[in-house]
Amino acid sequence: MSVNCCLNSKNFAITVLNDEQTQNPCFHCVCDSKDSGIQASASAAINNMYVQIFGNKTTKYSGLAVMGFDNEAIVHELVADISFIPIFIRLDKILIVVSKIGVSSCEGYYGAGPGYLSTLITKYAGKQSLFVQSIEDECSLDIYNEGIKLYHNKDTTPNKIWETIGILKKYDGVTLFGITDSYVQQKLEELNKLEKSKLEKSKNLITCTSDNWKNIDILNLIFEQNIKKRKIAKYIFRLVKLIYKLV
Repeated sequence: MSVNCCLNSKNFAITVLNDEQTQNPCFHCVCDSKDSGIQASASAAINNMYVQIFGNKTTKYSGLAVMGFDNEAIVHELVADISFIPIFIRLDKILIVVSKIGVSSCEGYYGAGPGYLSTLITKYAGKQSLFVQSIEDECSLDIYNEGIKLYHNKDTTPNKIWETIGILKKYDGVTLFGITDSYVQQKLEELNKLEKSKLEKSKNLITCTSDNWKNIDILNLIFEQNIKKRKIAKYIFRLVKLIYKLV
């Protein structure tokens, strides 16, 4: 996503990027061929650029306001086609953010599956760190401090992966992943129903490649499923028009 805005008669271009390591958004601003570098917030990117252009260190802008995120119409337009919006879960003093979901029937996953991603911030080795929790073929836990990876582990379930790290022992892994939250469970159930519906529809579809063009049985099935009804409907429509003309 990119936004252009005019500040003090200068055009600032702000781009939202994705940090592949932490899965957090980061921001980049350019103006008059100058570059803010990658910044952790929109405000930092814009104000860094403003200082470079004007040399004024006292003027400060709210990055989100400059990008229009305080405008309800803009926000509504941005989320119009988004099927999933991040879920924020408060667990005592810990904030868990579920930014992606995926489903499976794996034991110990409580409905979550490949594609699931959540993050939380808490202390690790005495430092406030970002915990990135994901599910693909296995469960993964990566811990970052200031962009540097401090820890990585994989295991078969969320509970087992948190048992190995030995912190936040009062909670189980699925709770720290955010999976057992009631709203997350609701969204997982909705996605599971959608996936099952797509699967049922795909079972009824007959495909035909160039290798099947001489297979009369497949061609007859395709005709029955996709063409016959339309041809009959077309001829009925023509017949009705003809009858009206005769009458």
